[in-house]
Amino acid sequence: MAERRWYTAIGGRQDGPFSDQRLRELIAAGTVGADTLVWCEGMSNWAKAAEIPGLMSSAQGAAPASPPHWTTSAGPAYAAGGTAAGPADDYRLAFDPQRMFDRVWPLFWRIVVLWLSVFAVIPLPWAAPWFIRWFVERIELPNNQRAGFEGQPGDIWYIFILYGLCTYGSAAISLLVNSFVSFLLIPLTAFLALIITRWFFAKLVWPGRPAPLKFIGGYWALLGWSLLAPLSIITIVGWAWVYTAWARWMCRNVTGMQRQFVFRADGWSYLWRTVTFLLTCYTVLAMPWTLRWYVRWLIAQFALVSEAAPIGVPA
Repeated sequence: MAERRWYTAIGGRQDGPFSDQRLRELIAAGTVGADTLVWCEGMSNWAKAAEIPGLMSSAQGAAPASPPHWTTSAGPAYAAGGTAAGPADDYRLAFDPQRMFDRVWPLFWRIVVLWLSVFAVIPLPWAAPWFIRWFVERIELPNNQRAGFEGQPGDIWYIFILYGLCTYGSAAISLLVNSFVSFLLIPLTAFLALIITRWFFAKLVWPGRPAPLKFIGGYWALLGWSLLAPLSIITIVGWAWVYTAWARWMCRNVTGMQRQFVFRADGWSYLWRTVTFLLTCYTVLAMPWTLRWYVRWLIAQFALVSEAAPIGVPA
C-alpha cells in the first residue's frame, strides 16, 4: 500500500502531514489519542482515531488500516470547522444561486428592514439576528456545506439598542450640527461594534464543528480603523484601500480555523464596484439587481487559504 499522508486536529489546530511511521510514533507517545480527529487523502471526512479500524493498534508496529468511507476525490481539510477541502486547496466563500439568487427581492427587502430597524432602534435586537441567520444560511462553504447562526435577540439586546442610538445620534448630529461633531460618538460605536463582532463569530456553527470561532481583534485597533475610514473620504478614492485593509485585518483576527481566513479584493476592484453600486442606488429601480451583484462579489472575496499558518486557537 502506498505511503499515506495523515493530518491531525488537536486542540483546534491542524498538524501534518505525517507518514504512517510518524503517526504510529505519535500514537505510541500519547500525542494522538482515541478521540483525536485524523484525516488522510481519500477519506470523505475527519474521523476519530478510534473509529478507523486498526489505527490505534498501529502503535505496536502494524501499518494503519485503510480508513472507512474512502472516496475517489480528495477529502475535506479541517478548515472553518471541518468544511470540506483538500489540504492543498484554497476556497472562496460563495452564495448558492439556487437558494438566494434566483430572485433578487428576498435580499433587498430584508436589508431595507434591517436598515430601518437601525434607525428605529427598538426593533434592532430582533431584526439583526433574524437577518444574520437568513444571510449566513445562504453562504456556501466548501463541499456544499452550510453554516448556521445560533444568535438570539436576548443575547446582547442592550448592545444593539445602544448601537442603534449611536447610529441615530450620529446621523442627527451630522444633519443638524456638524459632521465632524459626530466623530465624538465613534469611540463608543467602535466599542459596541467590537462586542457585536465577537458575538457574531462566537454564534456561527457548521457541521462537525470541533471548536467555536473567536474574534481576537482589540478595541484600540478597531477604533483606529473606525476613525481612519471616514477620514479617508477626504482623499476621494483612498477610502477603498482603507476598507480593504480593514477587511484583511478583520480576517486575520478570526481564530478557530485551520486555514487562514483572508479577504482577496484589492482597492481598485472594491472602488469601482462600490461606486457603481452607489450610483445605481439613485435610480432606485436598478438597486435590487446591483445589490445582488455587489453582495455576491463581496462575499466571494473571502477565502480559506491553506498555505497560511493558523493565526490562533480559541481558548
